[in-house]
Amino acid sequence: MSFVANYFFRRILISLLTIIVISMFVFLIVQLIPGDAVRIMLGVEADETVVAQTRAELNLDKPIPVQYWIWITNVVHGNFGKSLIQNSDIMEMIKERLPVSLSITVPAIAISVILGILIGVICATHRGSAIDQALTVIVTTMNGIPVFWIGIMMMYLFGVRLKWLPIMGYVDPSVDFAGYVKSAVMPVVITSFGPLSNIARQVRTNMLEIINQDYIRTARAYGLSEASVRYKYALKNTLIPIVTLVVLQVRSIVGGNLLAEQVFSIAGMGRLIMQSVLNKDFLVIQALVLVISVIVILCNFLLDIVYGLLDPRIRLPMRGD
Repeated sequence: MSFVANYFFRRILISLLTIIVISMFVFLIVQLIPGDAVRIMLGVEADETVVAQTRAELNLDKPIPVQYWIWITNVVHGNFGKSLIQNSDIMEMIKERLPVSLSITVPAIAISVILGILIGVICATHRGSAIDQALTVIVTTMNGIPVFWIGIMMMYLFGVRLKWLPIMGYVDPSVDFAGYVKSAVMPVVITSFGPLSNIARQVRTNMLEIINQDYIRTARAYGLSEASVRYKYALKNTLIPIVTLVVLQVRSIVGGNLLAEQVFSIAGMGRLIMQSVLNKDFLVIQALVLVISVIVILCNFLLDIVYGLLDPRIRLPMRGD
């Protein structure tokens, strides 16, 4: 087997094993709850007959290995069961909430990547200048200011005083795109603060390190233009670690931004997670943890593949392989 094929095979195998292990831990969420999980979800005053019937419906009266097999088989077929608290199909709840979160978090991450790279490059290429110091102070402040406070200030300024934007709520872009843009502006902005700050600082640090490397000095010695040296050679290698930083945001992309959704009353994944925890809706928590974990693992798998394509040295076998 070639080195490339072996690299891909190992990445696939590791991802599958990780998903299996995580599914076992997620399954044990209900099993490890102190006391009777069904009675906790239904309430201490629930009739014993109802509790016993629900326990049988959830297969909790069977041996644990059998329970796991039934549960994982249903999950593979897209069946997460039914929420005992909200009396709704869990898969339908996820299908309803996930697009809402994606419509907020995906634009926020896109803005963070574009502006973060731009600010990081400007700061690195103008190191020590007034613009470098000003932008560094701004991105550092963005990372430190509480998101909910910024959200409240934006609501007061743009919603109450200027009346440009709605204070809260969400509009489906497929129904009214203009209304979606107005309702999403403030949540997208405050969601982008943290990632933008992290990406900008990382790009600046990487860029400063790379532009002092020997091959960059060699490129300059060959008479290449400064723009070509910076953006064709330095920036390309600077962005490789940034891919990891962006992938680390997948959890928040899929799981939603709890603070933004709470401040602006958006019914996304973040609020669903919080409501499920507060309501002790363990079946929904179980499903959400598994879905988010699997998506993160798949993104990490794609990250490994992209790394292997960007840097062939990663695909090389270790000594002894």
